Formats: sequence, C-alpha cells, structure tokens
Amino acid sequence: MIKLDFATLAKEVDGKLFDERYGADMFEGVSIDSRNAMPNQLFIAIRGENDDGHRYIDNALRNGAVGLLVVQDYLAQNANIANVPIVMVKDTHQAMLKLASQYRRKLNAKFIAITGSNGKTTTKEITYAMIALKQTRTYRSPGNLNNLFGLPLALFSIPSDTLYGIFELGISTPGEMTQLAGIVQPELALITNIGPTHLATLGTVENVAEAKLELIDSMDKNRPAILNADNLTLMKAALKRNRQFITYGIETDADFMARRIGISDDGYPLLNIDGEIIKLRLFGEHQAYNILAGYAVCKVLGIDIRPIELNEIDYRSTPYRGEIENFNGLTIIADCYNANPVSLKSGLESFHRYINSNAMQNKKGIAVIGDMLELGEKSPLFHSEIGSLIAGLNFPITIVVGKLSEEIYTSAIASGLSANTIIHFVEVEQAGAFLSRIINKGDVVYFKASRGIGLEKIITLLKGTAFRQN
Repeated sequence: MIKLDFATLAKEVDGKLFDERYGADMFEGVSIDSRNAMPNQLFIAIRGENDDGHRYIDNALRNGAVGLLVVQDYLAQNANIANVPIVMVKDTHQAMLKLASQYRRKLNAKFIAITGSNGKTTTKEITYAMIALKQTRTYRSPGNLNNLFGLPLALFSIPSDTLYGIFELGISTPGEMTQLAGIVQPELALITNIGPTHLATLGTVENVAEAKLELIDSMDKNRPAILNADNLTLMKAALKRNRQFITYGIETDADFMARRIGISDDGYPLLNIDGEIIKLRLFGEHQAYNILAGYAVCKVLGIDIRPIELNEIDYRSTPYRGEIENFNGLTIIADCYNANPVSLKSGLESFHRYINSNAMQNKKGIAVIGDMLELGEKSPLFHSEIGSLIAGLNFPITIVVGKLSEEIYTSAIASGLSANTIIHFVEVEQAGAFLSRIINKGDVVYFKASRGIGLEKIITLLKGTAFRQN
C-alpha cells in the first residue's frame, strides 16, 4: 500500500504543500469517497460533473483521513481547515493519476493487464486464483476498479512486496485505454474479446477493437500480448499491428487450445486442456475461454501450473458473475453483473443446454433477463435479436425487465413464442413480486442483465421467505 510523506507527495504531483511544517507527516492509503475514508489515509477531493469531493472533506477527516489533496482555490474559502497537511494542485484527478504512475514505477511486481468487452473481471479473478495457487504474494484489483478513477485506487492498495499484480482495465471512450496502460505499464497484456459494448460513446464494434488495442499499442513490442483467436473482430484489428501475438482458442488453431466435452452430471461445463478434463465450477460454456485465458497467462509467465491443478481452484470470488447456488430447493444462477448482446446470447444458450442436461431433468427453467445498457442507436435492434433467440429457445417461463426489454418481449411474440410463457415488467420490483408468486422448489432461475437494472434485488428477495410456501 502506498505510504508517503506530504512533502514527497507535493513533489510527485507538482503541487504545493500549504504548510511546510507538515512535510514529514505520513499518510498510508488513499480514498476519494469520504464515506469510505479510513484512519491515516490521504483524501483526494475530486470535482466531477455531478458532485464535488471538496464538499465532503469534513466527513473524510471525521472518518480518520490525515491529510488532503485539494484544488488550488479551495483554501481561499476554507482557511479554517488548514490544521492538517494539505497539498494544493490545479486538478486533483490528474494529480491522482500522476501519483499512481509514480507509485507503479517503485514496485517490482510483474503487472498483468486484462481488458475486453466480455469476461475481463472473471478472467482477472481466474488468473489471480491460478497464480495465487503457486505464489501467495499475488494481488488483483478489487471488484471492478478498472477505470480512470478506480484503477489508481486499486494500484494504491497493492502491497509493496507483491510479485504478480493482475489488473482489469475498462473504458468507454477513445484514449482512455492509453491513459490506463500508461499507469499500469504492464509486462503482459490480455484481451478477452471484442463485442458491441459502449457503442453510445465508441460508435462501432470496430472502434471498440481499436480502443481496446490501445493497450497493446502502448507496450513495448517485446512484451507478450495474448489474444482470443476465436474473436474475429479482435484478430482482424490486431493483425494490422506490426508485432507478434500469443493466441488462445477453442474453435481456431492457437498457441493454447482447449476442447469442450459437454456438461457434467451436476450441470457444470467440462473442458479438455492438454489432455486433462477440467470441470468449470462456474455457469456457462463461455467460461471455457476465461479458464483458458488464465492458463495461457500462467504459461507465458513461466508459472508451472498443470491442467489437472485447475480442478483444485475455487473461482467463485466475484458475485453475480456465473454463480450457481442451491437455496432452499431453488437453483439460482446469478449472472447479472453485466450484459451485452454477446454475453446475453451466450448466457441464454448455455442456460438452455443447462436445463436440458441430465442433472436438471424434470426441473422448470425460468429466464429472468433485463435491459442491456449503453448500446447506442442500435439498442432496439440488439434487444429485438434477443427476443428472436428466446422464441427459439422456448423456456417454460421468461420474464423480461426494463423499458428497453419491451423490444425483447415484442420480438419474441412476433417470432412465435406463446404469450403464456413470456411476461414484461418495466420495474424490477414488479418482476420480483411476480416471480415470488409463481416459483416453486426445484425450479432453476437464470438472471442476466446490465447491472443498472438491479436484478440482484430479486435474488435477495428469493433468498428470503417469498417462495417457501410454494
């Protein structure tokens, strides 16, 4: 974790220490949210589009922050706060990014950067679990701290003796990835895939590929870059670069390959890697790519992990990303951390195969799906395509949630799905109340939507008492 005196802080961020008497005082750790500020931390007050962190300085100090990074004009109106170490800069966000870059240069860990349209968080967690099996001094960025605000916080928390650091990088506009890569300065980079995400700001899938590949473009050509060979959009864009890539894939010849071999009796996908059968203890056959990606990272880094050892690892460390949980006779598949056309299509097809597996015989499958956000002007088309897919899969019950998902409902009915098997709700609370009335023990429920829809609220409801009388 970052630990610094305020005189050095001022120097590293090109700022000014308001009172030099505090120059030797130390802080340990950084917060930008006063509610989460902890004793001995530096509080960075950031001005955003909708709020200003300077409004919460008093709260941060009450929670234990020992010093502040503020904009230059703050003290002119708040001289009474000048009894703690204060460093003044022109732009606190840019100062935070600069501080993160400076801290990165002091660390000796090998940094792995993972990005992509789908699966980056799960791949990060899987890669971490694999490396940690062999080396305990391994760190990964918490949750989805992956953007220009979250990534620096993740970096500030890395222990100084870490040997491997795995970081997820997420973007929504061109140029962001170059900034993130400049902070992380990875020794190895991996791109999971390219799909229709953040189209409201990036415009086209081809633009998404170029924005993600900024990560590779920022690296020295001698540093390894690992790509999903089965993702044609990614590979087409990558081959424009004058550099070598390492690949992994299932459908296409690649440096690291795996073969799907069906579903286990308890409903988990099975995978063959280098002659060993691996049971993926996460929902969805798409998890095969995430496992194979992590395995490729380990091998490229020279970490001696054998395929059979992959069965020893519990990958279920991030909520709502493919968890399968049996609760009071109900099977809940929580895959609702995020959604886009590719991941939703894959999830629904995997759910169809899952409920038709031997382990799920005579069980009713219920799909609860919601809006896919940030898809731009093509959003109605993408939701309509999901409706057509659902009509073909013909689940016993499908519940669609959200304003955009009305397009899913309309398309499914138009494609021949019986109106008795699909229902649309605008609000998640309405959907939860309906589901709690119709659900029975033994049912299998799959949840998938963008996080902004809040399907986890229904999962919390189901884990209560609502369905026990059924």
